[in-house]
Amino acid sequence: MHPIKKIKMNQFLKALGLVVFITFFASCKKDDSIEIAPPRDYAVQYATEKVQIEEYLKTHYMVVNENLEATFDSIVSTGGPQVSIWDQTEYPLRNKVVSLNSVQYTLYYLSFREGAGDKPTRGDNVLVAYNGTLLSDVQFEYSPFPQVSSSLASTIEGWQEIIPLFGAGVPNPGIPESEPNQYLDYGAGVMFLPSDFGYYNTGSGNLIGGYQPLIFSFRLYAVQYTDLDGDTVLNKDEIGGATDILYNDTDGDGIPNYLDPDDDGDGYTTKTELRIPGTSNPIEYYTFNNIDDNDPNTPPYQAPCSSSGVKPYLDATCHP
Repeated sequence: MHPIKKIKMNQFLKALGLVVFITFFASCKKDDSIEIAPPRDYAVQYATEKVQIEEYLKTHYMVVNENLEATFDSIVSTGGPQVSIWDQTEYPLRNKVVSLNSVQYTLYYLSFREGAGDKPTRGDNVLVAYNGTLLSDVQFEYSPFPQVSSSLASTIEGWQEIIPLFGAGVPNPGIPESEPNQYLDYGAGVMFLPSDFGYYNTGSGNLIGGYQPLIFSFRLYAVQYTDLDGDTVLNKDEIGGATDILYNDTDGDGIPNYLDPDDDGDGYTTKTELRIPGTSNPIEYYTFNNIDDNDPNTPPYQAPCSSSGVKPYLDATCHP
């Protein structure tokens, strides 16, 4: 999937040594002759791009077709029939405040439909149709009929922040998977991303230069829940009391639980702690829902355990 994740990785991904190898589409291959711009101060650059994005929203209008795909164009003149993205009320402009690289960003987005199906986390696989454009209205990528799901963990930061706000569609009975209308009631919207949530100074392909804000009109067709750290607990169940799985780090080691094989830092892997005693060929594991939160001494744990009220594999005093 393009957009792929930019080269700069978050600290926790470095800690796990997660390296994602993704093949670029032919139209999006990096041109070795393009010089990479030197990095600028994030706050200073965002101040410039915020003005650019808001100016775009105030000087462009959109057309949303029956498939909830948006296209954009400049408003020809004031007092004309077009209403700007900023001022239109059919799909009120929304925003999400996100901190990245010590800067507080406002990510603008539109929701055409929230979606009737499952919502992904930033670590799950998604099937997304999208159209990517620049503020200059140049289209750099178009994928209207995707056939293969990809991990959100391998995409740019903006996708990981906005796509999980939407739900997937539901299968359209009797429609083959190759047909564009194979899903009903899918989530759809548009995101307007500062370059720090895209490719920042590196750019991507022949059309996206350094420091380019990006616009994506998208439709979320399907979600596949995954377990990135292989601990038998799905990413979606490793959110704890946080609003995003990125911010749930039980042992405070800088690695969020969904990427940490030992969530409570007690020296026993979570997978070991969830193994059902006596099972083999195949080994069976307790699921997220059948370990009692309020009784940390339930099997496979041995007393004493603290009465912390959390699931035992998240309590460093509980050992199998």
